[in-house]
Amino acid sequence: MNISYNWLKDLIDINLPPEELGKKLTNIGLAVEGIHEDDYVFDIDLTSNRPDCLSHLGVAREIGVITKKALAAETRSRAEETASIPYPAILATDIVKIEDTDLCHRFTARIIRDVKIGPSPDWLVKRLAAIGERSINNVADITNYVMHELGQPMHSFDLNKLAGNRIVVRRARHGEMITTLDEAERKLDDAMLMICDAEKPVAIGGIMGGLDSSITEDTVNVLLEVAYFKRETIRQTSRKLGLHTEASYR
Repeated sequence: MNISYNWLKDLIDINLPPEELGKKLTNIGLAVEGIHEDDYVFDIDLTSNRPDCLSHLGVAREIGVITKKALAAETRSRAEETASIPYPAILATDIVKIEDTDLCHRFTARIIRDVKIGPSPDWLVKRLAAIGERSINNVADITNYVMHELGQPMHSFDLNKLAGNRIVVRRARHGEMITTLDEAERKLDDAMLMICDAEKPVAIGGIMGGLDSSITEDTVNVLLEVAYFKRETIRQTSRKLGLHTEASYR
C-alpha cells in the first residue's frame, strides 16, 4: 500500500523526516518496505488485522500516537466542519431501496446536477499519481481521493443512465450479467450483492461499477454512492469473479 508523506502532512503536523518516520511506523507494526523519494511515498506492507490503516487518515492516527499530536481535523469544531454542507433537498429513501439489509447495512446517495466533466486540477492529478493512481476525470478522481484519504470507497453513476433514476440494492438474479468498468462481461449468481437500477445491475457492490452507467464526458447529472457492505460477501464475490480492486481491499 502506498502512503504519501506529503499527503499525511495535510492530516497531522509531522516534524520527523521521512526516513525516521518510516522506522517508527515499522516499529509499531506498519512495515515500511521502501520509500519512493520523488514524493516520499511509503510502501507499507499491511497485515490483515489492521484494516483501520488502509488510508492516509488511518496511518495519520498512528503517527498521532507516536508523536502525541492531534489530527488536524480534531482541532476544528464540529460547527466549522458542517457549516458549508447543505442539507439534502431529497432524502435518500426516495431514490434508494435496500432489499438485502443483511448484506448492505447502509447506503447513502447524493445527486449532483449540471456537472461539467473534465480533467482534474493539477494538484489532484499529482497527488493520485504519487501513490500510483491514474487520473480519469474530475468525478472519478475525487472518489478515488476520498477512498485513499479516508479509507471509504465511493462510486459515481451517471444518473441519466439509471433506469427509473433510482438505486435498488439486491442480490443478483439467476442468469443476470454485467459488463464492468474493465469491459469484461461477468456472469452473476444469487449470492452476489448488486447495485441495480429499476431494471438491471449497474455495479457489483463494494467491488466495481458497471460500464453502462459510468461517467463520461457527456455526463450531466451524477449520483454519488457511499455504502457499508458485509465484508464476507465482498470477499466471496471478489474471489468468485477473480476481481480484486482497491475498493474490495477495503
